[in-house]
Amino acid sequence: MLLDFALPAHDRKLIPEGRLSGPMPWVIAIILFLTLLVAASGLTLAHAAQQGGQDLARQFTVQIIVTDPFERAAKRAEVTQYLRQVDGIRSVEPLSDASVRKLIEPVLGADILDADIPVPALIDVRFVHAQAQANLRTLRASLRRIAPDVRLDPHSAWMAPFYRLMHMLLVLAGTVFLLLMAATSAVVILAVRSTLNTHRGTLEIMHLMGGTDLQAARLFQRRVALDALWGGFVGFCAAAFVMATLSDQLAAAEPSLLAGVAFPVYGWIILALIPLAVTALAMLMARFTVISALKKML
Repeated sequence: MLLDFALPAHDRKLIPEGRLSGPMPWVIAIILFLTLLVAASGLTLAHAAQQGGQDLARQFTVQIIVTDPFERAAKRAEVTQYLRQVDGIRSVEPLSDASVRKLIEPVLGADILDADIPVPALIDVRFVHAQAQANLRTLRASLRRIAPDVRLDPHSAWMAPFYRLMHMLLVLAGTVFLLLMAATSAVVILAVRSTLNTHRGTLEIMHLMGGTDLQAARLFQRRVALDALWGGFVGFCAAAFVMATLSDQLAAAEPSLLAGVAFPVYGWIILALIPLAVTALAMLMARFTVISALKKML
């Protein structure tokens, strides 16, 4: 098998296995620690964006722009009553004029609001499921028969710049992840080449006794696999400790500031698979490096 590292005991003695005594496991542990943190950050961002996007896609604000306060209140009540009869709407919450003024006061300032500037009537609408554009156009047309100046504003439109930023951060996390994988491959290649030079005499004797390049490659890929597994275990434990500590800090923070920021359960499965994938990558790189180098050496 390509990734087989189960060798007889007498073959294992040909190339000593240093395990944690050498530098390679620790280098792999450090790289994997950083890789797992980057992967955890990307998974958290993706999970938060997915959950937040689905929630925002179901939320809309109905805005009624009427100057006269009595007419505005009447239109708000009429639109609210109509919306509560529409199928597919989970909740309809009209906001009072005082609540609207409190919302826009940080933007316009108390002095301007005190000048009796009319504020729009706002109604918070939550759908059961995300709505298609055709359904929204139909609903908007129905509402305009009640209040001609009505507007239907999706919450997702307000958060579009934020989700574009999250998308860029996800791309950055993926790029860093690939760079760390490339760094792992480079470390394995350098370590294997160094070990080849150290055990050059042993390899020459193996060839004189009828050994093949594949048999020599299995020796090296076994050693690299054990180093990668040890390093992966250390890196995973360190990353899990950091993530658990951060989770406790996030839980103690103000919930409204960090709503939706949580590491998904399936993320732990993905993180556990990353050290195994790195081990397989290290074994492949070791195999190809040894075979290509032996063709030039012997």
